[in-house]
Formats: sequence, structure tokens, C-alpha cells
Amino acid sequence: MSELKKVKPAIEDVIHDVLSGDAKENALHFIAYLRENKLNPAWAATNAWKVSSKTFNVCFIRLHGSAEYNNLEPGEWRINPFIGEYESTMLPNEMKEIVWANKNNCQTCGGCALPVGSIFGKKFPTSCECSISFKNPNAEVVECAKKLIELRRDAIKAGATKKHVYIAVKNR
Repeated sequence: MSELKKVKPAIEDVIHDVLSGDAKENALHFIAYLRENKLNPAWAATNAWKVSSKTFNVCFIRLHGSAEYNNLEPGEWRINPFIGEYESTMLPNEMKEIVWANKNNCQTCGGCALPVGSIFGKKFPTSCECSISFKNPNAEVVECAKKLIELRRDAIKAGATKKHVYIAVKNR
């Protein structure tokens, strides 16, 4: 781990080492999209990268070999986009279904730093800005993740995004 802290590898290099087939192709396509939009993944921890815009979290990308609680098996990866309270009309119905199907309880982040009341018009008993998790996204799900990132980026530019605040484990 200490070696990785020194090296802070580019995500593409690790993708080539841990993913193959469609998973590798989809991950590289997603990273290329981020870089084209000046949203460069920054190494955060072993096999985990954070994407930010104007100091606001946009998403995390995790590959097999990241922290155990990510539950990633060999050859798997995950996109965790940060979301806001978006209007239900801001996303096509097909993409809303993808988002809702990939909603996790907010316990996955350890406690709500920024709870959201609904996700694209649908109420969930527990939801926060990082409740969505796309594990091994196919090309269609990657397109949905890109749309969520565009919504987040636009909200940041408009000043309509709250700053994520980390809550220490002992205070959750």
C-alpha cells in the first residue's frame, strides 16, 4: 500500500491489469469520457480513484483490489456517482429505472452526510448523495452514469450542490 501511495498509478494502467473483455472496454470508455470532459480521476486509495469538479465530489471509481467492503471480485469494477435531489424530468425513464435498480441503502457510506428526499421522483426510506452504485456496468449503464455526472457537473456550475462532509465513523 505504501508503494502505491508513492506511485499513485493512473487508473488506465490498473484497468489493464485487473479487468478484461467488456468490463475493461466499458471502464476505458468511461475514463476516456471523463478525461475528455476535464474530470480527471485522482488516485484516492488502493484501486480507488476520486473524480471532482471545483472541489466537489462527482464520483468514485473502484476496481477489484480496493477495500474489502466494496465487495469486488477479480475482474469487477464499480462507479459510485454522487447525486443530488434532481427533478424526475431530468432523466429519461429508461435511465431512471437503471438508477433505481442500483440504489443501495445509505449504510453503504456509513451514514448520511447529505441525505436526499427522493431520487428522480421516487422516494426511498434511506437515500443520500452516494446511494447509487453501478457494479460492472455494461455500455447502457455507463451511459446512464455519464448522464448523472453531467447533471452533477451542471449543478456544481450553477451553485446548486452542497459540499459533501465526511462524518467520522465514531460520530455516525
